[in-house]
Amino acid sequence: MHSPFKTSFAFVFTALLGLIISSRSIADEAIKSQAKETSNDIARGTKKAGRAVKEKTCELVNGKMECAAQKLKHGVQNTADKVEDAVD
Repeated sequence: MHSPFKTSFAFVFTALLGLIISSRSIADEAIKSQAKETSNDIARGTKKAGRAVKEKTCELVNGKMECAAQKLKHGVQNTADKVEDAVD
């Protein structure tokens, strides 16, 4: 015959073990999500910086008026990148 204490201890131990394993899985998913978000932020920042360099180079070579369309296009692209990251 089993004692009630041993049965209760086994149940509690099994429940805690399950809880620990599931919380670790949730933590792993959170870390993966944060890593992906950071990666997206870095990529967006790199694109934005590259576009800014192109704008400055264009202004130095061609003047501000000739590069206005390119600057507007880059502004739209930067906004689109930000929205895309927000959706992810």
